[in-house]
Amino acid sequence: MGVKIHHIVTGELESGLATSVLNSGIHPDIAPEDRLPFGFRDDIVRKDGSVHSGVMVPVPVWLLEGTDTKILVDTGLGDIDEVAEMQSRYGVDYVASRSEDQDLVAGLAAHGVTPEEIDVVILTHLHFDHVGNNELFPNAKFIVQKEELPQAENPPHFCMFYYPEYSYKIDAVRDRLEIIDGDVEIDPAVKLVKIGGHTPGCMVVMVKTDVGTVCLTSDIMYNYKNLELNWPMGSYWDLPELMEGYDRLHREADIIIPEHDWKFLEEHPSGTIG
Repeated sequence: MGVKIHHIVTGELESGLATSVLNSGIHPDIAPEDRLPFGFRDDIVRKDGSVHSGVMVPVPVWLLEGTDTKILVDTGLGDIDEVAEMQSRYGVDYVASRSEDQDLVAGLAAHGVTPEEIDVVILTHLHFDHVGNNELFPNAKFIVQKEELPQAENPPHFCMFYYPEYSYKIDAVRDRLEIIDGDVEIDPAVKLVKIGGHTPGCMVVMVKTDVGTVCLTSDIMYNYKNLELNWPMGSYWDLPELMEGYDRLHREADIIIPEHDWKFLEEHPSGTIG
């Protein structure tokens, strides 16, 4: 049996059009309706009662089954009240939510795995919605790119989605961090590929499965509209580097999986690839 990839949702976040698609996807050759990501709506209600346009995006982690060790990609969205309060201090009042069926421990249990059994956690980058449950995995080694650490630990004011109050999520696993620099194969079926672009050390995960090489893009590709239009999301560190990454993904992967898009379940209704 080949490697399988399981999609486990840990909550949802509001995303505006400008965040989902750079410059809101405005272009004379793209019809207005063709630039909207899947699930875009005009009735998102925030805590203050105001109503906004946008999309509620899933915040997934990815469990790999069939590898030599038990591997998890990212740890997802942490306590939603803590996240909402933290973001509001920086002028971000987007909705964070979690339904009863979006529990990480229960999601792992559905595949016969407990947090204690996870051997390796790949942190694709260190934005808050990718490290929120680090402390749940007491026996895991955490792999991260070297260039991610400075901004996660002491972010400049202009670095969105890194918050100094959240650096404790890295401190909680500091003694188990494996810091890498560049591309690394961690299993015969799993290769970590440093792309950058979205953040200084953002990496994707290439997984060999029975249906081909699957690229878990992290936030290199936020949604399927980024993939369809070859158009990046609005949050980036180095745009030329990001677009070079898009080219590499198309060269090396058979299946490309954007990170934050409910359309994934239309493409893969079982929630599993492979």
